[in-house]
Parts: sequence; structure tokens; C-alpha cells
Amino acid sequence: MISTFLSRSRQDLMEKRDIIRVLQPLATKGSLFTAANGLIQTGIATIIVLEYSAFLPSTSKRLEGAKSAVDYYLKSPTAVSVEEGAKEISRQGYKKEELEKKILEFILANRMSKELTAKK
Repeated sequence: MISTFLSRSRQDLMEKRDIIRVLQPLATKGSLFTAANGLIQTGIATIIVLEYSAFLPSTSKRLEGAKSAVDYYLKSPTAVSVEEGAKEISRQGYKKEELEKKILEFILANRMSKELTAKK
């Protein structure tokens, strides 16, 4: 029983490391001129990519969809939009509630999955 628990804990830790490794390029994309801008940009990019990857066809490889989504994002105009949008949002000095609202509005307006859902 303890060995099963330890095995699951190791597996969970490996999965977390794997997804962090896959998403790492999102944190280095663009010019992060302030810490706040960098956090906003990375957060927005991560949400957009993970949401997009959920609409991709399933593969037998666990992280293949996330890798594909990251690659697609980095080559897409969405990456530029996110960089510019994060700069603008971070410049505004919004309070917490307004900041959350602006980030969510931006994410919804720039979803890459719109292309996939429109085809269905």
C-alpha cells in the first residue's frame, strides 16, 4: 500500500515536471520588460495554449497535444497579440478585480480554439 502511494506520488511529480517542461517556451517568448508584464503574458499564453490543446484530437502520447499547441502558438499571430496585450494590460495599473476582468476578456477574445470549434 505504501509502495503504491509512493509510486503514484512519483508519477504525479513526473507529470508535473513534464507539463512544465512542455510549457517552458511560453515563459521565454517575447520581451518581458516588467515582472508584472511577464506574469500576465505567461499566464495568458498558458491558458490559451492549454485550452487550445483540449480541442486537439487525442493521441496515445500523453503530452503530444500540449507540445503541438505550444508549437502552434509560438508560430501564430496570437503570440504577438498576447505580448502586446500583456504590455497594455500591465501599463494600466488596474486593481485586482478589474485586472482579472481585463485578462479574462483578453483571453476570450484571443482564443485559438475558435478556429477548431468553428470547423465542427
